[in-house]
Amino acid sequence: MKSDTVIIDFFLVGAARCGTTSLYNYLNNSENIFLPRVKEPNFFSDVDSPKAEDFKPPKPGVSYHAKIINDTKIYSDLYIDALDHQIKGDTSPSYIWDTNVAKKLYRHNPKAKIIISLRHPVDRAYSHYIMNYYTGSEKNDSFEAALKSDKSSIWGSCNEYLAMGFYYPQVKAYYDVFPKEQIKILVYEDWTKNIEYEILSIYNFLGIAVTEYVICEEVESNKIQPIKKKALLNMLRQNKIKGAIKSVISQDRIDALKSYFFNDDSKEIEKIDPELRQELSKKFKQDILKLSDLTGINFKTKWEQ
Repeated sequence: MKSDTVIIDFFLVGAARCGTTSLYNYLNNSENIFLPRVKEPNFFSDVDSPKAEDFKPPKPGVSYHAKIINDTKIYSDLYIDALDHQIKGDTSPSYIWDTNVAKKLYRHNPKAKIIISLRHPVDRAYSHYIMNYYTGSEKNDSFEAALKSDKSSIWGSCNEYLAMGFYYPQVKAYYDVFPKEQIKILVYEDWTKNIEYEILSIYNFLGIAVTEYVICEEVESNKIQPIKKKALLNMLRQNKIKGAIKSVISQDRIDALKSYFFNDDSKEIEKIDPELRQELSKKFKQDILKLSDLTGINFKTKWEQ
């Protein structure tokens, strides 16, 4: 799928659970960057979702975390308010998981800049599991059980927790078509500890000026919130019930009610068992070595802790 009416200047292509929401918000602080209100349009990827609302066209002026947009005009209209001096970006993590996307983006704009954030693959997998569990798409009460369950590659409820962490073929798809000078690799463990330096480096990579406001302004992340009354919340998340609720209550009001009735501030997110983490890490040894050779970044050293 391609767009003939809008040219996107840069793509933050993932990976999922590697800080793309925070990066989206930091980039959105700049007056020289235009990002649509749909954080993840998923226009260039071949993805699906069990959520009916993901396919509904976004309403003007309303913010969405994700949509699956298949219509060229709807995608182009996301950027209708972009000013002439602003560079336009798309921040869809599905673009790295779907390895056919790299060629599509190159055909769309061979001069586009590509940003990729990567996290220790086991930590990424566990974060993905926890997110799915608390948002209702994962029914297994333990990470180990989830790893053994039947797999679903449907993007909106994907549970390919480990498979998504084999980064080498996903990243190589971009190195195969884009000049390496147009690709910036971010190490999640580095940039989250040194926000100011890394955000400056991203702005330099994109060739735009940065102000102190961009760095200092606190941004939201896609943080996982422990919940209570999970069974009731999952029932309310069913498409028919959710649709009926949304027809009479605004999304802001829904978010406020959800926070009041279901968020459990007395709990902390469970941490992965260290022995399991160590054992699972062995599966990625060869992939990490090849990724390091490809990118020139020593991921083995960065992820050995």
